[in-house]
Amino acid sequence: MKAISDFALPGIGPCLRLVGAQSLLPVLQAAMPGWTLTECPRQTAEPKVCVWQQQEGFWQQAPALPPGGMWLETSVSTACSVIADMSGAYLRQHPDYIGLHCGAVEIDSQLVIFPESHRAGKSTLTCAFAAAGYRVFGDDVVALTPQGKGVSLGIAPRLRLPLPTTIADELQDFIHQHRGPSDERYGYVALDDTLLASHGEQSPVSAIILIDRDNSVGSPQFTSLQHGEGLWQLLQQNFADTLSDQELIDKFWPLVQRMPCFLLRYSDAYEAAAFVGRELKGALHAQPSTYTSPSQAAAMPEAAALDRSDHRYWRARHTAHEYPLGDELFVIVEEGGAIHRMNVTSRAAWALLQHEALTIEELSQTLVAFFMPVSLEQVRRDMAELMGQFLAVGLIEPAPSVY
Repeated sequence: MKAISDFALPGIGPCLRLVGAQSLLPVLQAAMPGWTLTECPRQTAEPKVCVWQQQEGFWQQAPALPPGGMWLETSVSTACSVIADMSGAYLRQHPDYIGLHCGAVEIDSQLVIFPESHRAGKSTLTCAFAAAGYRVFGDDVVALTPQGKGVSLGIAPRLRLPLPTTIADELQDFIHQHRGPSDERYGYVALDDTLLASHGEQSPVSAIILIDRDNSVGSPQFTSLQHGEGLWQLLQQNFADTLSDQELIDKFWPLVQRMPCFLLRYSDAYEAAAFVGRELKGALHAQPSTYTSPSQAAAMPEAAALDRSDHRYWRARHTAHEYPLGDELFVIVEEGGAIHRMNVTSRAAWALLQHEALTIEELSQTLVAFFMPVSLEQVRRDMAELMGQFLAVGLIEPAPSVY
């Protein structure tokens, strides 16, 4: 008969059963050193996450997995799956927290978060910060409190294998010296408590950094962005599946107003980590209001542009909610509806249409005068496209031409 052991985690309680799979325990403990897994009395009701040892791997059952469970070949792949389930269970137990899909490191007692960006090297960059001496709060999941503090789950960074041969020698050496459990696909980086925050530790989020790994970049580049970029990323990269867009923006908006956002472009992760550590304090937190093509907001659906010679008068419709953020504006037309993001130019057009009904030509002439120098032809083209988008999502309506 296979041995049965139940385990509990702080913040969750009894949550895991191993059936003949006690060999998985040291791998789990090494992969989540800051989140203590403790054996507890055998539970009357079977824990929701169960793992069985099989002859050539493991079988796991969990609410997030397909009915009947899933086969996993290695102890590391099983640990990855179990930890994902534990993270989800922790967030469900703390409904006032929002789970963010991001990396997070502490610099000068302030937390910096890196929202997920496809293949941008988020986990490698997080490890590079650890190699540079900064403490990690997570490389994949961090919880955010209503007060804007990041909460560590105590999970070690996990890297895809094999490692790129292009990463710096200093980072290669660090990862080799701190090698944790690994298989052919993934490897955990073993960090002590000086480099990995323990489960439940909190730190105020001081900045959002969007990352763009580009091998053509010579030296790291750090650019201040509008606050709306940070808000938009948080709206996209979170685990709050049960919350509507409106509920999410109500949670994030007060926090992001005081949270600067930057773009980090880099080719070498170790060089980028050291660069951010030096430059973050002195980075600019704002940009001047200059004319920017409305299409750069990239937050409204594609729609046919209106004809530039359209002589109809247009006015703004009443909206359910508006959230100003720096030079930008987030608008919800109907209660519980979709969020529409306006950059500085589309926000200016929107404000004019709220004040009075205008034709595309009148709107273009006014904006040219405000944003000088910019060509009237460019603004006409942009306004025709913008008004088509506004109309498609119900932000504007035709108005009588005579008042």
